[in-house]
Amino acid sequence: MTQQAALAVAKRQQDEEGDDIRTLETGVRVRLRPVAAFLISDATALIPDPDVPTWHNPDKDRDEPNPNDPAYLKGLAEARHRRVQAANDTLVMFGVELLDPLPEDDSWLKHLRWLEKRGQLDLSGYDLDDELDREFLFKRYIALTSKDFQRIGRLTHLTTEDITDAEASFRGDGRRGADPDAGAEEPA
Repeated sequence: MTQQAALAVAKRQQDEEGDDIRTLETGVRVRLRPVAAFLISDATALIPDPDVPTWHNPDKDRDEPNPNDPAYLKGLAEARHRRVQAANDTLVMFGVELLDPLPEDDSWLKHLRWLEKRGQLDLSGYDLDDELDREFLFKRYIALTSKDFQRIGRLTHLTTEDITDAEASFRGDGRRGADPDAGAEEPA
């Protein structure tokens, strides 16, 4: 009975939204689709926070967590950034369906390589001969504007706060296990 209700709601939502076929500001024709929240959550969950370092508290003669360590804080910021990138990449890959094939003219790729040569873009993680990698790069760097990206987010009903809440649901805040008495004495 519950499954039937869920299917009815999904069908009604699909009927209301319909296919979101559009020509982007860049002239690329696409179908925008909502992306499953669990897909985004699973992608971001693969990026762990760094381990909390310890310091030796001479007053208590024991090692204690040091969540204020500058290297640790930098690592946390990097992990958060990588999770946002993973969420964005998931939205790009699954929220945008190209309706036309990639341009036969590879000038768009030559321009990306030009940026890479100048140290302004890193393409080293992509196989430029792989069809999916090329599609992703085209969508991410050529087809989508920030306005288009926001539209995908609205279709997915996902806000920045949603991503932050999802992150908090699968990992601690970095202070788990810290001794509450150690807070004032921890080195920066």
